[in-house]
Order: sequence, then C-alpha cells, then structure tokens
Amino acid sequence: MRYVRFYGSNGYCGTDYEEYVAFEDDISENEIDEMSNEYAYENAETYEYMERGWDSQWESEEDEEWYYDNAMEYCGWDYCSEEEYKENTDN
Repeated sequence: MRYVRFYGSNGYCGTDYEEYVAFEDDISENEIDEMSNEYAYENAETYEYMERGWDSQWESEEDEEWYYDNAMEYCGWDYCSEEEYKENTDN
C-alpha cells in the first residue's frame, strides 16, 4: 500500500484542507497528481466567493483564471507512513 497526504488551501485563512488516502502499490504518480488537482480545484471552487465576493461574478476571465492558478499553487501531496495515515483517518 501507498499512503498519501493531500493538502492545500486557496490562500485565505480557514480554507486549508488535508486528506489522507491509501492506494494500491500500482497507482502511478500521475494518477495521484490528477487526484491532487481535483482536491485543489474543488477547494478553490468552494471558497471562490472569498476572492470575488458573495453576490458578485468575476470581473473578467483573467481574474478568474488568476484566482484558480494561484489557488493551485498552495496545494500538493506527499507520501506518508501507514502510522500517520491511521492517526488521521478512521482506519
């Protein structure tokens, strides 16, 4: 088994996340990268109102693109031990 910690934020206080996932040994790092990007995008999408405002739309496509590109910079993943995985999950 491979144990992975996904982490990130969109750059605003209180938007941090951390997820621990166990994978079979045959998972590729490209697949893990894709999953990390999904977590990052979902987190950024959840909190985009912090950048554009509650009742506002993006002023431009460039502003929206900048926000998502910037939010992705705060995210990533790393391998962790089985012990760390178990300490941070219900397993």
